[in-house]
Amino acid sequence: MADLLKTAAVLALIVSLLRRKVSMSAVMPIGAVVLGIIYLTPPLQFLKAAAVATFAPKSLEMTLILMLTMVMENILRTTGMLKRMVSSLAAAVPDRRFIMAAMPAMIGMLPSPGGAVFSAPMVNEAAGDADMAPEQKALINYWYRHIWEYVLPLYPGIILAAGITGLSTQVLFIANLPFSLSVVGWGWVFCFHGVGRQEKKLPSGSRKREFLTFIAMISPIMLALLLVVLFRVNAVLALGGAVIVLYGFHRYTPAMIFKNLRESVSGKALFMVIGIMVFQEVLRTTGALAGIASFFTASHMPVYILLFLIPFVAGVMTGLTIGYVGITFPLLLPLMGTPAPSPALVALAFGSGFAGVMLSPVHLCYVLTCEYFHADIAKVYHRLFLPSACVLAAALIPLYFW
Repeated sequence: MADLLKTAAVLALIVSLLRRKVSMSAVMPIGAVVLGIIYLTPPLQFLKAAAVATFAPKSLEMTLILMLTMVMENILRTTGMLKRMVSSLAAAVPDRRFIMAAMPAMIGMLPSPGGAVFSAPMVNEAAGDADMAPEQKALINYWYRHIWEYVLPLYPGIILAAGITGLSTQVLFIANLPFSLSVVGWGWVFCFHGVGRQEKKLPSGSRKREFLTFIAMISPIMLALLLVVLFRVNAVLALGGAVIVLYGFHRYTPAMIFKNLRESVSGKALFMVIGIMVFQEVLRTTGALAGIASFFTASHMPVYILLFLIPFVAGVMTGLTIGYVGITFPLLLPLMGTPAPSPALVALAFGSGFAGVMLSPVHLCYVLTCEYFHADIAKVYHRLFLPSACVLAAALIPLYFW
């Protein structure tokens, strides 16, 4: 119980600071230090945890992916490709609601921590002159960005869940599919209230030309996506290759490349990534999440409640799918059925944990999205609770049929 109260207090502090418009790049180190102090972590142990988190291969990879995403977004925006991408798809498919949902969903197929940065300008462009609050745009970008993480075996959370439970990624795909479908359906209900179609009537030939233009404009993103999805190329290499192709196609000189890098890479965003990774490493070092999980397990609560609560709390605390899966699934494995885990119970734990991730104040996509649209983080939360609960209710489908 003590671990739960301590971590809840730190989480409340983080939310409070974010509501006061304190930058996430400063909030997360503050949260990590306060957590270390509460757990009486020796300074050298804390510094070691910070160093491990900063220079771990996963942290460096996430930082590089975010940098390359920012660089590519800057190229597409400054060359006019981003604007033409959205306008051509809007002309080919005359419903801006579809465009606003499709763009983050498409970018979401690429497991990149910077994907929210990439799709946010597209959502903003597609919104056009619609009378929409920044919080509504932020919700659309954030919500549709995460359709695939339940089912796509490119995401490390799915791969890790399959490895721990022994279930195949195909079985997990089927068990988790109701979640992804629910995201699409409930998103349409909750995200687009008051938003009209803004239909444009064009000749059929014009629609075809516009669609081909869209394919041409989005080809750099699709190149990176295909390299990752079909050929299992590392996301850093795939994005780096796409950036080099764009440099060559637009004939960037060394001076233009330097200017692009200077304008693209945000030090605040990079410190934000490092801060989140340090916070997660301190959570692990102090044993906070392990203590919470042990407390719930020892409470002798019903299995369904344990499979909901433990991953959910871990998801809120870490803001990462791979975080709650890696921490809680080994502990929960005996509760997921014998002699082999039940896909339905695994789906319940996975969906519950991801609901926590979606509601986590340390979720990088959430913070980046709110910062881009200058949205009130609390108001976006209010828009998230009900649709998240509706999506989680989809866990009843595999529980009923499996």
